[in-house]
Amino acid sequence: MHNNFSEAFDVIVVGSGPAGGECARELARRGRKVLLMEKSTGIGRPNFSSGGTPLETFKDFDLPFEIGRGTWSKVLIAARGGAKTWDYGETRGYVFAFDELKQFLAAETVKHGGKVMISTAAEEPTLEGDSVVGVKCKGVFGEGVIRGKVVVDASGPVGVLASKIGLREAEPEAAAIGIELIVEGVPPEFRNVLAFYFSDVYVPHGYGWIFPFGEHQCKVGVAVYGASKHGIPEDNHGTAGMMALLKKFMEKFPQFGDAEPVDLHGGNIYITGGIKNHSSNGFLVIGDAAMQINPLAGEGIRHALHSGRMAAEIIDRKLSANDVSRRALAEYDDRWAAYIGKKWRLSYLIAEKLYGDLTEDQWQYLMRILAGLSASELFKLGFDFEFLKVIKFKDVLRALKIKGSLQSYLRRREKAANRSHVATTHQKQG
Repeated sequence: MHNNFSEAFDVIVVGSGPAGGECARELARRGRKVLLMEKSTGIGRPNFSSGGTPLETFKDFDLPFEIGRGTWSKVLIAARGGAKTWDYGETRGYVFAFDELKQFLAAETVKHGGKVMISTAAEEPTLEGDSVVGVKCKGVFGEGVIRGKVVVDASGPVGVLASKIGLREAEPEAAAIGIELIVEGVPPEFRNVLAFYFSDVYVPHGYGWIFPFGEHQCKVGVAVYGASKHGIPEDNHGTAGMMALLKKFMEKFPQFGDAEPVDLHGGNIYITGGIKNHSSNGFLVIGDAAMQINPLAGEGIRHALHSGRMAAEIIDRKLSANDVSRRALAEYDDRWAAYIGKKWRLSYLIAEKLYGDLTEDQWQYLMRILAGLSASELFKLGFDFEFLKVIKFKDVLRALKIKGSLQSYLRRREKAANRSHVATTHQKQG
């Protein structure tokens, strides 16, 4: 455990979530002097994430299968228009024990020579001219400035450092809020199934889920997009409003009548499709702090791991070249843009409509489209976001009542976003 404010580092990573943990782990593996800073009292807290992921995530990032608490071999999707289950016939993925994932990444960082500092909150970046050269922080071990050649903001949805230097808004738009119970007692029909429930029949302006979590437990949760727009305040994760929705959702499954809750957690996330510019001189922002959450169903862990590894690879090379300028680190922008491609823009398009006010006819039409997919096609759609390869997108445009072509719709959305950004900038300057 690190508690020395006078020691300088190659890289300071703020936040020990999947993005920050993987970034620190990879940098330590490469021999860099790295500090992983966490404001919580222990690595693994806060512990909120639904955690469903495909098998490839564990293989790609060399993760121990023991931190995959539940396995899934089926996917169920239900909405106003019906329901269907796809059976893969074998284990196709896991449900993370989120706290154990974060603890594993931090332990790996230490194993490879990195250091961890807990109970210490980053307050603001330390600047020399227009370069970030460290972090002003405060915690149980004291307060002061810790210096680093590169600072990485992986502080989660708050983006505490990136918002201070203008790479993102502190509160970009109405947050999505999720809340989840872990319950003891898994009804047999939910074992090995990732179950998703859409439409106002289950959760208005969002969705619900039931995921296996070990042999005897499961996760039951709900999420609402743009919660404050729908009367759910964002303070304290909208606990009262979200609990009412969760209770109503669970009442649809009488088989949970005798289930015993053992944990409750929730969180706010910003689902915007992400920011475009992630770098400044001596600085990168990654993961949830950069809003790198796929808009379709709020999946973040897998992409955060990719984000962290990508950042580490680039930082390591730029340190070797003795150039950590904004221009050098901006390679990350190009790499991340290539990673998400057009697929995330399409995800945002669909999510915007999906969590709006679709009619019963629209839901029935969408469910008919999904029902025609094979299990492998559903995987490509839900995890690889290969919309254009799996389905005729004009059918989706028709179902969602989007006028014109896909390209014309995306252009309209981009123009509207640019107008909104300009208006916000003018308001701030005024």
